[in-house]
Formats: sequence, structure tokens, C-alpha cells
Amino acid sequence: MTANIRSAGTDLDTLFAPLAGANVVPYLTGYRVASVDLRSRFDPIDVAVPNTVSNYGSRIPAVNIKTSSPSYSANTDLASIFAGNAGQYSLTTPANGTKTSGGGWTTPKTWTHVLTITFSSAAALTNYFFYGGRIQLSSSQSAGTVADSTLATMFSDMGTIIIYDQGHYKTGSGGTLTNSGTGGANIGTTPIALFNTTDGSPYTGSTYSISMVANAAAGSATVLTITMTLSTVTAGTIADTYSGTFTSTVQQRNYPAQAVPTFGGTLT
Repeated sequence: MTANIRSAGTDLDTLFAPLAGANVVPYLTGYRVASVDLRSRFDPIDVAVPNTVSNYGSRIPAVNIKTSSPSYSANTDLASIFAGNAGQYSLTTPANGTKTSGGGWTTPKTWTHVLTITFSSAAALTNYFFYGGRIQLSSSQSAGTVADSTLATMFSDMGTIIIYDQGHYKTGSGGTLTNSGTGGANIGTTPIALFNTTDGSPYTGSTYSISMVANAAAGSATVLTITMTLSTVTAGTIADTYSGTFTSTVQQRNYPAQAVPTFGGTLT
């Protein structure tokens, strides 16, 4: 929700009165409360209403949008008030969440990052995602050989894999999402594939994949385990050499009232 709920910066109090009559206007169509269109609930008060005083708009001052704490000034974008607005969340790279390969290698070689995300209780896991919590996964390869460059392009095209309560998505155009309706709050004890991609090599291409599993059924789980696997292979019959560093990066986004889980794991 990003649009201002305003009319050219005018406070809503100067536009509407709790009256329904012949002066409702088409531009109110589509804004609904409990499936009732707002134009059946309000009239613009800066337009004359039959049998009433016609200058309500000039007599009623703009009223600030207020909650018990904090208070919001007039012309506040309503989107910034509600849970779900990105500006209310903390995006962090947790300790022990990001792993690096520590240097170059020669194919064939497989790197496996096993990430564990531990919540204090099943309710904490459910609430983390219910209030907009996100687990964000990305990878990169530093400069070096032609093989390094190919991996770097693959990861750049992939973008970020973002896991939410009832699904996951990717920000890039590369690779393939699988089981997109599976997220952190509805996964069970069977490992589920989330994503896979390839470096596009004309030989047998190197691959990268992500899967996830929980330690108990949905609603009872307290630990999520995400496995990210990079498998680099030889170019035909010739071993490729990687001089750069493979980095697997994890970030998390939490609503301020929700505790950040504990992150652990290994890259081998």
C-alpha cells in the first residue's frame, strides 16, 4: 500500500460528511469499507447539499490523524501508519547468517550452505511471519577467472529469494521458482524445493538450488532449515578454476514487536 489517501493534499475531513444523498460523485467509487462503497456513505462537504448549509468545508477545520500513541500530523500518508509498510521494519544481516567459501577451488566442487533458523516457540515462528517477517537469501561470486564471471552473472540474474509466511518469490529474472506457495509458516517436515538455476554453460552447467524443511508440522515448528547448494562442474573434460570467493548471504526483516530468531549453520 503506497498511495496517499488524500485529494491533492487536502485533509479528508474537508471533503466528506457522514451524509448520503444525491451529490455523491463518481471519484469515490471503489473505496470500500466492509464491501460497502464509500460513495453510499459520504457526500463531499465542499459541495452544496440540498436542504443544508452549503459551507461545511469552510467551517470544519482539518483534523489530525491520531492514535493513542503516537499522533500523526495532518497530511500524513496513511500507508505509513499501518503494519505492512516497509518503513516500519528492520532489515538486518544476522550474525552467523552469512558464509563464504574462503577462496578459490577447482571443479568438480560442491558447496553446501545449511542454514538453521531457530525461534523461541512455535507461536514466535508463526507471529514472526504473520507480522511481515521475511527471510532473504542471495549469493555472489567475486571476480577472477571466466568461470568466476559466469557464476557472478548467474547469481546477479537470480536476485534475492524472499520467503514469507505462505510462499516465496525472487526479485531477479533468472532461474526457476518451485512450490511458490510454500513459506516459512506453512512448511512441514518434508523437504521442499524452492528454487533452482544454472550458469548456462554450453557444457554441463554448474547449478544452484535452495530447499527448506521444518522440524515439525506447520503451526508446531520452531526450527526452519534451509539448504543452498552450489555444484560446479568441469567444462567438458577440462576442470574449471575459480579464484574468487563464493558468498552465501542471509538477511531477515522483522516487525519491531517480533523477536529476531537465532541463525546458525555451516558452509562445506
